[in-house]
Amino acid sequence: MKRLASISIVLAFLGMSNAYGCDEQCLKEQAETVKGEKFPSYLTWAYCDDLRMEFMTSTMRSLENYKEKNLNPKYKGPLRNTKSFIEQRKEWLQECDSYITATKKKRIFEDDKSTKEIFDAMDNVTQELGSLIAGVQYDASAGEDPSAVTKDKFDRLFKTVDDHKTLMHLKGKYVFR
Repeated sequence: MKRLASISIVLAFLGMSNAYGCDEQCLKEQAETVKGEKFPSYLTWAYCDDLRMEFMTSTMRSLENYKEKNLNPKYKGPLRNTKSFIEQRKEWLQECDSYITATKKKRIFEDDKSTKEIFDAMDNVTQELGSLIAGVQYDASAGEDPSAVTKDKFDRLFKTVDDHKTLMHLKGKYVFR
């Protein structure tokens, strides 16, 4: 009788632990069942958080450095490399966004608005770089910088990411590295 009571207590405890929570692996399995596709094993909340932080810090610093020191519409190679760099980061972030949306029911950049704004700003920069690679030239006869339009698109991306970082700071979620 004592043994039966012990077994029922253990079973009840195990049943309660599943009823009150589902860890990341459990949520991942549920999302895979619902979506009908399997997420790569490397996708975790920690990985996606690190990727987001890396994008908002070192990636932005790298792009700012490129914009200030090396952006020159005459040289197609660096433009192509930078375009590919941004597209690759966007692809990674979208993969994480899909994973987080399916498992946590939120977005990579906290909400729909911020996520859409950042992805749109990335698209604007890559489209502009694509135009320059294709041969679009801006008139510099009035003494203006021929890369001013491109720099403005980069600045919009930087401001959008910086606005998101500021919002996270105000919410007590620090973004630094």
